[in-house]
Amino acid sequence: MDSIIGRSQFVSETANLFTDEKTATARAKVVEWCNEFATANATLKCELLVKVQEIVLGSCTELAEEFLEPVLSLAHDQNQEVRKQVASFVEQICKVKVELLPYVINVISMLLRDSSAQVIKRVIQACGSIYKNGLQYLSSLTDATDSAEQAWSVLSLIKAQILDMIDNENDGIRTNAIKFLECIIILQSYAEEDSMKREGDFSLADIPENCKLIRRQKLQDEGTNIFDIMLQFHGTTHISSVNLIACTSSLCTVCKMRPVFMARVVEAFRQLNNNLPPTLTDSQVSSVRKSLRMQLQTLLKLRGSFEFAGTIRNILMDLGASANEIQKLLPKMDKQEMARRQKRILENAAQSLAKKARLVEQQQAEQPQPREMELDEDEMERQRQKSSRVNEKFLTEHLRITDTVVSLVVEFLPTLPDEAPEKFLAEYTPIKQLSLPQQVSNIARQFGQQLTELRLGPGSAAFSKEPPMRPKSHTQIEASNTPTEPAPVAMEVDNTPEKLSEQELQRKEEATKKLRETMERSKGEQTVIERMKERAKTLKLQEITKPLARNVKEKFLLEAIMRILNSERQCIMGGVAAKRRKLVTVIAATFPDNVRYGIMEFILEDVKQRIDLAFSWLFEEYSLLQGFTRHTYVKTENRPDHAYNELLNKLISGIGQRSDYKDKIILLRRVYLEAPILPEEAIVQLVQLCLVDEFMPHGLELVKDLAVLRPPRKTRFVRVLLNYAVHERADLRERALAHLITIYHVHKIVPARIDEFSIEWLEFLNAETPPKNIFSSDYGRPTPEAAWKEDTAKVCLLLALTLLPYKPELYLEKICEVFLETSAELKRTILRSLDVPIKKLGVECPVLLKLVENCPKGLETLVIRIIYILTERVPTLHPDLVRRVRELYQNKVKDVRVLIPILSGLSRSELIAVLPKLIKLNQAVVKEVFNRLLGIGAEFAHQQMALSPTDLLVALHTIDTNVCDLKAIVKATSLCLAEREVYTQEILMAVLQQLVEIMPIPTLMMRTTIQSLTLCPRLSNFVLNLLQRLIMKQVWRQKVIWEGFLKTVQRLKPQSLPVMLQLPPPQLADALQQCPDLRPQLLEYAESIQDEPMSGITQQVLDIISGKSVDVFVTDESGGYINPDNIKKELLDPSDIGVISTVPVLTSLPVLNPMLIPAPQPVPAPVQSDLNQPLPPGED
Repeated sequence: MDSIIGRSQFVSETANLFTDEKTATARAKVVEWCNEFATANATLKCELLVKVQEIVLGSCTELAEEFLEPVLSLAHDQNQEVRKQVASFVEQICKVKVELLPYVINVISMLLRDSSAQVIKRVIQACGSIYKNGLQYLSSLTDATDSAEQAWSVLSLIKAQILDMIDNENDGIRTNAIKFLECIIILQSYAEEDSMKREGDFSLADIPENCKLIRRQKLQDEGTNIFDIMLQFHGTTHISSVNLIACTSSLCTVCKMRPVFMARVVEAFRQLNNNLPPTLTDSQVSSVRKSLRMQLQTLLKLRGSFEFAGTIRNILMDLGASANEIQKLLPKMDKQEMARRQKRILENAAQSLAKKARLVEQQQAEQPQPREMELDEDEMERQRQKSSRVNEKFLTEHLRITDTVVSLVVEFLPTLPDEAPEKFLAEYTPIKQLSLPQQVSNIARQFGQQLTELRLGPGSAAFSKEPPMRPKSHTQIEASNTPTEPAPVAMEVDNTPEKLSEQELQRKEEATKKLRETMERSKGEQTVIERMKERAKTLKLQEITKPLARNVKEKFLLEAIMRILNSERQCIMGGVAAKRRKLVTVIAATFPDNVRYGIMEFILEDVKQRIDLAFSWLFEEYSLLQGFTRHTYVKTENRPDHAYNELLNKLISGIGQRSDYKDKIILLRRVYLEAPILPEEAIVQLVQLCLVDEFMPHGLELVKDLAVLRPPRKTRFVRVLLNYAVHERADLRERALAHLITIYHVHKIVPARIDEFSIEWLEFLNAETPPKNIFSSDYGRPTPEAAWKEDTAKVCLLLALTLLPYKPELYLEKICEVFLETSAELKRTILRSLDVPIKKLGVECPVLLKLVENCPKGLETLVIRIIYILTERVPTLHPDLVRRVRELYQNKVKDVRVLIPILSGLSRSELIAVLPKLIKLNQAVVKEVFNRLLGIGAEFAHQQMALSPTDLLVALHTIDTNVCDLKAIVKATSLCLAEREVYTQEILMAVLQQLVEIMPIPTLMMRTTIQSLTLCPRLSNFVLNLLQRLIMKQVWRQKVIWEGFLKTVQRLKPQSLPVMLQLPPPQLADALQQCPDLRPQLLEYAESIQDEPMSGITQQVLDIISGKSVDVFVTDESGGYINPDNIKKELLDPSDIGVISTVPVLTSLPVLNPMLIPAPQPVPAPVQSDLNQPLPPGED
């Protein structure tokens, strides 16, 4: 960097002493930042450069010169962002302190040759401001120093560099170069009356006439040449749309600032409108025409376009502008101004006509006068000598061949005359002693002279077709025009023979040296030049070779290209693989079809290794299609995109046919994702590949990625996924739906189109028969169906149900509408398909809760199904859902089935209240209800009910038979008792304990007791105790209970015989009458304990048992009961579990020591917390 700056440090310790505090603080900061340049990363460097620029070029400009070197040294940084920031710094310097231009301009010239296109574009953008400020500064210098001259030289070099970049391969660089050239044209031209005025304008008029460094005329000529180059670039056929629009805008700006160029720009715009570049696509043509129209409208507003208003109006009319629009654009001028401008137009036309007339006269005056010609003897002699030499050489070569000489002698010997001609005898000289080569040379010389005289042989080419001519000299013309005086001339000739010879030699020498200049001024110019060309005839292959046949040419061409293709390994070893690939790419893109197909076959032979070559070719075809490249190519009658489409389709089909499974997936993915354009044929191939089983997952994933990564074709790829989402194949549907959810929910690509498609298919269910639209080969259902099938209905429903969790406010409403209108069979299909989407929505979805709360008429079944799904396998129900369902049941839907899903959320009293209605339902539904209540099965095991199994069975027994049929209650209790894992012995004891305390005694209690004994025989002692308590409750007063009591006694005999003896005599007699089989055992037992004290066995009892007496007398109000107060009370040991009854267990042997049977004690209700604990004795 020292060479760029070329100076020492600017600050010394002495200078620091006199700086103010602000400058010192700023210097300290900048020094600290400059020290961080060495260790900072690229991002931090850019930030530090911005800070330095703000201080050095903002608040403390006196520090700019001091810290110039460390900042400019970053121009060599490896990061392009840092180099771009340096360019910005230099641009700002030239605005703030332009006198530093000589120190920074070399950096700009260096950065223009940067390897990064981004850096070059930023530098070109800065060069416009730098050139303007530099031109102003350098033109203001009175004395041009060496540094100023060097700075101007570098500026001129930069200008030439950017001018060359108008042909750069990078589109952006070309665009920025056009903008820079626009600035140059404006700066290097004069402002006029109609020029647009802007603040800070600069033109050639601002450059002093006495400026020694910069010349006005030279800059003006240079600006005109650059304008011509821009016009030429504007009219090229290969220009891209971006460059064309930029160039059109720049030309319009030039016209606004310099109206002198208006005529040529309007003409260029007219030609562009008539002949748009053929490489532009339809959209690009539309953009260019729109830009052209806008620029022409801008030009029409200018006063300087007055004389071209007619031309501009015609172009605008062609571009679609109306007459009213054009009239509004015309500048407003008074009559005097219009008259003045029309007068100026006429004057300019007259001046141009006068100028043309002067040019014609000048051209006529400059035409050379015809001159007299004479034969050029010297040239003729040189032609003879050359012909003789050529013939002699030709003959010498052939006469040295023995066969040739012998053939000549044999052929011409018969034609020799009998006698020698006289001329031969006069001129013949005997050959002396000469060697053979000398003799051959002598003979060849003689024959050559003869051939020359006859103008035959190969030497004849040395002669021109016409004799060589030359113009007569001035002395000869004057001599011929002067009257002759014989005597003086004779004397002069006699006296000055030597002088005439010298003049003649001088004339010849002059004529020889200036022959070409003379020929250019003579009429015989073309003839002489042709003769000179004939004398110096060059070798032309077309003249000495024959054209090859077409098939031979094609064979040689293919062989040459195959040699290039087969040299792949050698090129890699030689380091020219990239150049070879570029060469093959250009050949493939620009040569005929046979070459293209050969290269394609070469690529497909090993497509995995040569895929980069295929991509290079593909992008070359795309560049040709878009007009980004200037290579010429063989034009065909096909569409412009035919070559590109054919290449891409062959590449895709070749990969599919010749690659392995793994390679095919990788390569096809690369081709589809990296190809610049995907035509419809390529998409169709991808759609067909998705139907192949092995490629289906990867193909659908590729379609999804293409929809995300290729926004212009997203609708097309989403349509492919939608078609597969309603396909007949289930695997295709599942994959496509998964990808559609990603596109719909994550990427949010064309959600409206997806909604429209899914709702359209959902509404197909409203039809009585399947519509024809859903049957197509694209959907895998080519054959129409006459009636709805469940699978077909599910296909129509599936997409909407899949999207339901992501947009419930739309899809839930549509599903409800379809559910109301469709048939019963399709309603059942909808109900069976709701599980997954409703579970994804969840119970907290406000749309679902609102539907449950409102429950429109006709949707009761749908709402109940939704409630079922929301409560399935949920440990704790959502309180809001329970509340809404409860209100729904109370206010709108009186169907108790609504409450089944939320049974676990109801209170104990609510459950008991709805139990009668629940058990009236279908048996399968009742079974499910009890499974929920009892927690049976994996689905309901996790639910916590407010009603325990004990409470449930007790509640069933207490149901009023007027409200619910007894048969339904019986079935319900049977369902409960069938669940032996739930209703264990302890639970049944608790149930019976509670039932016996209820008054009146439940009708089904004894039935339940008998069933309990059947299930748990070990309950016999407990049941005996219950029987004793039932006697105390006068069980005989309820016929059904009394019959059950007797059946229980019969089932428990002989253990139940002591209980029978506790019956009052009338009831005992009734019992024995209904159950006579009890008499023998009861009589035997009574007789065995009759003698025991306090046995209570009276003769009356014995008579009743034996059947001797049937008269029964009631002795007291208790009906024969023993008062409980007279019975000795015993407390059982709490540790005794199971046996609660105080009745002794009978055996087959008589009891030797009978004990007093105490009155039965009431059993308290079991404790809910632990039913396995023993029941404590006590009284009610």
